[in-house]
Amino acid sequence: MTTGRLESETERWPFRLVGGVCQNGRTGGDSGSGWRLVTVALLGLFGYPIVVLVLVLTTPLALVDALFLAVLLELLPALAIAQADGGEDLVIERTQAYLTSGVSIMVLGSLSLGLGLQTLGSERLGLHVHVRGVAYEFLWTVALIAVGIMTFGAFVLIRRKTGTVENQIVRDLMPVTSREKGLFAGLSLCAGVGEELTYRGYAVSVLIMATGSTFFALASTSVAFGVLHSYQGRLGVVRTGIVGFFMGAAFIYTGSLWPPMVAHALIDLVAGLVLRDRLLA
Repeated sequence: MTTGRLESETERWPFRLVGGVCQNGRTGGDSGSGWRLVTVALLGLFGYPIVVLVLVLTTPLALVDALFLAVLLELLPALAIAQADGGEDLVIERTQAYLTSGVSIMVLGSLSLGLGLQTLGSERLGLHVHVRGVAYEFLWTVALIAVGIMTFGAFVLIRRKTGTVENQIVRDLMPVTSREKGLFAGLSLCAGVGEELTYRGYAVSVLIMATGSTFFALASTSVAFGVLHSYQGRLGVVRTGIVGFFMGAAFIYTGSLWPPMVAHALIDLVAGLVLRDRLLA
């Protein structure tokens, strides 16, 4: 990815669909891909009421929690798969991607906060400061950042050993200009707060309350969180799921959401702004 080419394109992805072929060399307009997209999307939509029904009939969850939890665990991941399958046809500005993603994440986070306070309360949502104090929270934050960066580094080694490269969409989404870097920093903050409120604070806690199984809550939310990042490719899904697992485990062990929120935001910042070239190499 050459800086000159990206700067000449300013803030646009290098996708230009011309006659069914993208100028970056990837094909678009594949009817098979289109059918797969539709099929996955329909399966997600049809599966959603089934998941809601199972949650309502087999757990003590209120209907509103069952509806929202099914969105997080089934509907959004299914739509993410469908979107990733047709992602080669997208033409979008990076700044627009940052802004729309940030808004979407914060909407989910706000809904999770509202429902979580109503269903769980602030303490079970993990928003209190741990009784052992700020130093304890800080140590867990540092540990999570280290685990996150090491996980990213491990997947760089895996790619090198297997001869694969980072997903092209991930490469294209990396910020280049000063404005993009500022927006990316804001997106990282939104992801740290919104995604952790949603998939750790709310989803993990509600599932533990509903099923009584800590392992099921941690595993299911980590899988859903990984699949939600399907645009990053298969390795990206596994990588994100692993990081989500560690975030969830830390939340469950400490009972505090602050270390995962801060660590998540800083991991995204470091990966996107500091270690970008090494992680994409």
